[in-house]
Amino acid sequence: MTIHFHPKPVPTIAAFLVVAVTCYLGYWQQGRAASKRALQLDYENRGAQSVLSIPGDGLGDDVQFRRASAHGVWDSSRAIFVDNKFDSVQVGYHFVAPLKVSDRQYLLVNLGWIPRERDYPALPMVRLPKDGVDVSGILVSPAARFLELSGQTVQGAVWQNLTIERYRAATGLDVLPYVLLAAKTDVPLKPVVASPDAGVEKHTEYMLTWYALAVTTVILWVVMNIGKPVSRSGTTSASSVREEA
Repeated sequence: MTIHFHPKPVPTIAAFLVVAVTCYLGYWQQGRAASKRALQLDYENRGAQSVLSIPGDGLGDDVQFRRASAHGVWDSSRAIFVDNKFDSVQVGYHFVAPLKVSDRQYLLVNLGWIPRERDYPALPMVRLPKDGVDVSGILVSPAARFLELSGQTVQGAVWQNLTIERYRAATGLDVLPYVLLAAKTDVPLKPVVASPDAGVEKHTEYMLTWYALAVTTVILWVVMNIGKPVSRSGTTSASSVREEA
């Protein structure tokens, strides 16, 4: 017996288009993964670079995840609590305060995580030193994408999310475009740790998904275009004859 393969025009064209599109998308995601892999390596290398001194060293576009140190005085009147921050399964706040590092400029410092009080929404008490302090840690950019279900994003000292632009507008302070995640301070809060993640895994998963769809399409096209087995003499198999009888 031989197997006949008779590709039909319409399914063949459709399969070709699907394979072409999915292969293109897979190749595009492969390129995105490669670029993100390079960015990930760059992030990791920044951690080994020298410590930036604020405000002495300028903060350019390539200081994300750089180690930095700053000296200044806290402005406790403009400190905020960023709500709904989890530590394991416990919910609490990130306590962020502006550090005056020059005559006009401020650096936002995330001093750490603190749990909610039992009488929530009452805020926990955090006391900042009044004298000059030295703070060191990692520079990060606040998340640019987030979901807000309510228009009341700022309620006094409690904020749902923090952005540099929102803080500047609310306080009028000239804050630098990064937040310093303090490694250790005199304030007894749990330090917030951020690991560089450029998103390589996400693009790799997308790439594999698109390539898998292309392979699946080819397999289905082959299976759908295979005819019934016939004998070498050109007659149908005995089982087919019985079925027709």
